[in-house]
Amino acid sequence: MPLHPWAEYPHKNIESSYSPYLSLLRKVQKNTKHKLLVGFLAFLALTVSIYARFAAQFPGDLYLTLRLQALDNLFLLSLTQWVSLIFGDWYSVLVVVVIGILVWWRIGMLEAILISVAGLLTLVATALKLAIKRPRPSADLVQVLSHEQGNGFPSGHAFFAILILGLLAYFVFINVKNHTLRMVFLVGLITLILLVGTSRVYLGVHWPSDVIGGYLIGGALLSVLIWLHQAWIDRH
Repeated sequence: MPLHPWAEYPHKNIESSYSPYLSLLRKVQKNTKHKLLVGFLAFLALTVSIYARFAAQFPGDLYLTLRLQALDNLFLLSLTQWVSLIFGDWYSVLVVVVIGILVWWRIGMLEAILISVAGLLTLVATALKLAIKRPRPSADLVQVLSHEQGNGFPSGHAFFAILILGLLAYFVFINVKNHTLRMVFLVGLITLILLVGTSRVYLGVHWPSDVIGGYLIGGALLSVLIWLHQAWIDRH
């Protein structure tokens, strides 16, 4: 008497029976990881923000700034000024619009909307500057190579870079299939994110801790946007 087809491969039958539950378990685990990441980044961002409210500098801020500014180079000065210009003031709005259009064209409308939302979230940095009221580095401590108004913490440029360029890097990672092209884009975007923060310290308009605060706060919001995007994909 021939065996039932499943009898030869019982493990396949079991996996098939439990596949909906396994899929649900994986989703729960993934959501838990995202929530833990968001919570961890939010905790770090809150801790650093509270400390910045009562400390004009963090330990190591002055030392790191002076060490970086010791690299007296005309090309480096021009590069940092150009990067700071592109990702500040109304130019940053143009960057968001251009990236949003390109993402809509090459990836999709949902992703373009998230880029626009990320652009609006950069206003959070402005609100935090007003709330924390931390002064920028003074000319008697460092070389102030670019004069800017307003408070220092968090760095709006670093916040913008990690949020907008980080979201773009995430879209590239999950949508670009060519491995070499994907790596080129990712390395370029990560380098640009780091260069934006470094430029603010080199120009003497922010302490390193201002930049780190911008990265942490922007990173927390970035993780929320990524979580929302993945939740939408899972449901559709």
